[in-house]
Amino acid sequence: MLRQAIAVLLAMFGNCAIGHVSAQDHEQSLRRVGILAHRGDEAAMKRWQPTLDAVSEAISRNLEVVPLSLDGVRSSLADGEIDYLFTNPGHLFRLEEQFRLSPIAALRTDRAGVARTGNRFGAVIFVRSDRADITTLADLKGAKLAAVAPDAFGGFEIAADMLLRNGVDPWRDIASVAFLGFPQSAIVDAVLEGRADAGTVRTGILEAAINFGELEAEDVRILNPLRVPGFELSLSTVLVPEWIFSATDNVPEPERRDVAITLLRLPDHHPALKLGNYGGWTTVPSDAAVRRLLETVDAARDGGKGARQPPVSLYMLVIGSVFALAFLGWVWSRRRDSTSGEHREAPFAAEGVRLTPRESEILSLVATGMTTKEIARDLGISPKTVEFHRSHLMRKYEAHNMAELIRKASNAIS
Repeated sequence: MLRQAIAVLLAMFGNCAIGHVSAQDHEQSLRRVGILAHRGDEAAMKRWQPTLDAVSEAISRNLEVVPLSLDGVRSSLADGEIDYLFTNPGHLFRLEEQFRLSPIAALRTDRAGVARTGNRFGAVIFVRSDRADITTLADLKGAKLAAVAPDAFGGFEIAADMLLRNGVDPWRDIASVAFLGFPQSAIVDAVLEGRADAGTVRTGILEAAINFGELEAEDVRILNPLRVPGFELSLSTVLVPEWIFSATDNVPEPERRDVAITLLRLPDHHPALKLGNYGGWTTVPSDAAVRRLLETVDAARDGGKGARQPPVSLYMLVIGSVFALAFLGWVWSRRRDSTSGEHREAPFAAEGVRLTPRESEILSLVATGMTTKEIARDLGISPKTVEFHRSHLMRKYEAHNMAELIRKASNAIS
């Protein structure tokens, strides 16, 4: 009887040990692929995880989708939280100035049964169909425009380039630009509901909304409609090469090569291509057109009168110092109140915004420039918990990026 009990215990211990080792092996073999989720997190995972599963099977490593916002991409790269990145060439060009990224393959979008693009994309600028007062790009002077973000390549900068070509300065001639972030369907909604006079999204977004029954074709009208041979989607702007799959310097060269070869060799009939609704992969094209476009946009963006706004990093440092002092004062007051039994609201709460003590801690540390991993280590919590609270803070303050969050929260201090 005793022998049987010992045998059972040994078997249970062995299974637990094996399970622990298996979990460790999985974590060690895991590669995280950051994907700019311009259509939302769920859509990114549904579209691209089958492709990563195909690569995983070929290279004996587990690749998983990590859907990210524009700010999320930058912070994840800075914190070393992703190993690969899949994004548009304009975004990639911006990031290459700061991070070591190696492009290894480019997306082919052309596929039988779908609109041809020549493996290119651009942007559309559109209005509600009943806006008879806006028929050309020039009519957008004094209007309200909806876009993704100031640094969104397909969600603002490509359209900004075309506006400049037509004599409209997006920073000075347009009354206001509302940056609504991802998913880009929020921009379509803003135009349809009259909260914006016009909107800009990347090509294919309107057609997808129509196919999903979210939009009627007759509800919107394209400004500056262009016809380009080999491109069958609505278009208002120039065209640029499609998205690029890159590796960070976390990934050794042999693995980069294996991933590139696997992507390039995926056959046209592979189920992952059908599930992702794309044509395959090709070699990385020249980014000369992308660089020229961004140079034009940056020159116009920086060409206004008066002093330029200080760099975000400097701004965040200054505000961060204020936050740090405010946070220390809050900690002291909490300790004092704990002895007197008094209770105070968490700091940094703007009118109508209530923060938990943990959210206040994280907000103050974010403002000092600390990374997700540093905050997690400082507070003794997981990086995922930090990201969870950061997303709640963004939503509570209705901020579209971290700089905007800090600006809004700093107003609460003053």
